[in-house]
Amino acid sequence: MTVIEPHEVVSCLEQDKAAADDQAIVQLMFLDADLMPVGTGRPRFHGVTYSDRGLFDGIAALHRDLAHGEDELDLESSLIRLLDVLLTRHADALGAASPTLRPRSLRQVREMLHSQLNSNIKLDDLAAVAGCSKRHLIRSFRQAYGVPPHHYRTLLRLARAKSMLAAGRSVAETAAELGYCDQSQLNRHFRREFGVSAGGYARSVR
Repeated sequence: MTVIEPHEVVSCLEQDKAAADDQAIVQLMFLDADLMPVGTGRPRFHGVTYSDRGLFDGIAALHRDLAHGEDELDLESSLIRLLDVLLTRHADALGAASPTLRPRSLRQVREMLHSQLNSNIKLDDLAAVAGCSKRHLIRSFRQAYGVPPHHYRTLLRLARAKSMLAAGRSVAETAAELGYCDQSQLNRHFRREFGVSAGGYARSVR
């Protein structure tokens, strides 16, 4: 995994002559400066190339989710989580963390997630309700409720989906009503959380 800081030149990777006939696939991710921590100065990285299998796998999974058209809240939350891991493991110290949000702000965010379960809520929308940065919101929400906002909403959706499927609704109807782009997206979330597809769950409870 290679990290290029802002204003540095991105050059093509040189292939080994012995591997000249092989194909190399390079996936790039450009990060907006607004996603970086606020008030601590620009982080500096210790090197250029890092052997970090866990982080590599997380970034690869994010690329796959982008290709599958996953929900924007899930994608941006995953990106910020991976960026936090990158900064924590491989950048200079970022200074003291911001204090957690007040309970009232977090309740307002949670109420928004409950009331707009089938909407394509963005992390910007939730941060605006909380009155803080996206990174601060994710950290504070996780501390208060055990999971970040996007995972909390996924659990809410899946709980509703289980009720709908048990009541005889089809997987396609359930996915559409809960704001998933198609039933394959609902199935992916079901397998990730419960180890079974939505259709498999429906058959087991009817």
